[in-house]
Amino acid sequence: MTGPAAARLYDDHVDAIHAMVTRRVGPARGASVTAEVFEHAIRSWDRFDDTQRTERSFLLGLATVVLRRHNDDERQHLLALRPADRSSGINRDPLVSVRGPDGRLVDQSAPPYDQPADDVTLTMQAVVDLDPDDRDILLLSLWEGCQHAAVAEALDLPVGTVRSSLTRIRRDLKKAVTAARSGPPGDTRGAAS
Repeated sequence: MTGPAAARLYDDHVDAIHAMVTRRVGPARGASVTAEVFEHAIRSWDRFDDTQRTERSFLLGLATVVLRRHNDDERQHLLALRPADRSSGINRDPLVSVRGPDGRLVDQSAPPYDQPADDVTLTMQAVVDLDPDDRDILLLSLWEGCQHAAVAEALDLPVGTVRSSLTRIRRDLKKAVTAARSGPPGDTRGAAS
């Protein structure tokens, strides 16, 4: 792929890919990693089959491959995350918020920064500790808003695998956060009050 076709691909998808990459590695690395994704896409365009997947899912899949090369940047960025609006106590991040019966995120009060083991910190630690394949499934689903079929398409997995993986991942994250909140036996520092 060269010339106008490459320019069109970039123009059509750069915003979505840059947003995804920046959420995963932070703004300092976002632009350079996004450039890597498009370089990789142009070099491997011969593997794209438009009867099997969309351009967006192909690029999301390539972005997950490129992000694996930046695992340390991703871990560091994810561990440093805090809700955007800590001062108001409103948390709308799908990783740490609760969904109401209608499926929409429900506002919750976020613990203050000085609390040593708040839910955001514990959740992001658990996300960082996930197997990279599981982290990709989770973040494509929650942060990128991909439906199960779109995650499956991007990662070249069966839809049933995505569905069952998300159920297991959510259960495992809940267990990890609960265990971390209670801390090791005899340690009450991380316990909820």
